[in-house]
Amino acid sequence: VRIPSDSTLKIGASGDLQLEHLSSNSFIKNTAVGDLYIENQVDDGDVIFRSDDGSGGLATYFYLDGGGAITRVSRNFRTDDSVRFQAGSSGDLSINHDGSNSYISNDTGALYIQQLADNSDIVFQSDNGSGSVTEYFRLDGGEAINVFTRKARFLDNVQASFGTADDFKISHDGSATYVQNVTSHLIIENQANDSDIIFKSDDGSGGLAEYFR
Repeated sequence: VRIPSDSTLKIGASGDLQLEHLSSNSFIKNTAVGDLYIENQVDDGDVIFRSDDGSGGLATYFYLDGGGAITRVSRNFRTDDSVRFQAGSSGDLSINHDGSNSYISNDTGALYIQQLADNSDIVFQSDNGSGSVTEYFRLDGGEAINVFTRKARFLDNVQASFGTADDFKISHDGSATYVQNVTSHLIIENQANDSDIIFKSDDGSGGLAEYFR
C-alpha cells in the first residue's frame, strides 16, 4: 500500500493512530487516547533504534535487549543544559549540567560511591594549575588506605581531628597554631634509628635556630 506524500494513513474508528509523510519528514502519531506501544513479542528479540552514523552509514543508537532484559545505549548519550538525567522512582538521584557547572545530586538516603573491582582504586583528579589533569587523592583498594598525592589545606579555625571522640586536634585560628590532646597521654616519638627530636624557633634575627634536642 502506498500513501502519497502529504497524505495520512489513519487507523482506528476515529483515526487515532496516524502514519504520514509530510514534505521531507515522517511521523507516527497517536492523536487521541491511550498510550503508544512499540512491541517485539519474539522471545529474546530486541527493539532496535537506528539512524545515520554521521558518515553516510547506519548505526544503532540504542536498543531494548530482550535477551538481557536491559536497555543498551550504543552511542553517546547527551542531555541539554539544565536537563537532568534521573534515577529512582521519584528521580532521587540526578546528574545535570547548567551551562557552567556540573552536579551530582541525591535527594533520598545516603550517596554511595563504590569501587567493586578487586584491588582497584577510586581516583580523584582535577586541574593541576598548568592546564593538565593530576590526581589529588585516591582510595587505594590494593593497600586499603587513603593516599593524598597533593597537599591538603585546612582553613583558619578548621580542626584536623584524630580519634573517635576528636581526642587529638591540630588547628590554626588565624593568629596561633594549636596542638591539643584531650584524652590520656600525649606521646612524642621518633622511631628512626640514631635520629633526634629537635626543637627550633626564631633566632631573634629573622632566621631559625635549634634551641634544644
